[in-house]
Amino acid sequence: MRFDRDLAISYALRVGVSISMFFIIFGVLLIFIKNGGSGFTLAQIASYNPELKVNSKYIYLGLIPEGLIHLDGIFFIATGLWVLVFTPITSVIIALISFLLTKNRLYIALSIIVLFNLFFAMLVIPHI
Repeated sequence: MRFDRDLAISYALRVGVSISMFFIIFGVLLIFIKNGGSGFTLAQIASYNPELKVNSKYIYLGLIPEGLIHLDGIFFIATGLWVLVFTPITSVIIALISFLLTKNRLYIALSIIVLFNLFFAMLVIPHI
């Protein structure tokens, strides 16, 4: 059986976007049903006042599982956004696997550099 990179990437994009949409829509519904989330009321979340807005930099990755267990809409939306961020990264990983199978050294190196830069920018730079 032949590995079809384009087909694998198209499936990864479809699945990633679908899962992301599910989490974001479910999170928004939870916010309306519970009249808020993560300690903020619905009025505060919808407010244009910058002092009352939910700041995503305070939604740490480590807090997401607990937020999901407590059915907090903010954390469902955060999960959907992280899934959406990782969807194109999955495409790069699939391309890397394809290049490994074809032993294309130049694109293997380029894919690894792209992945390193993405993870460094997402996980290290915000904490510096």
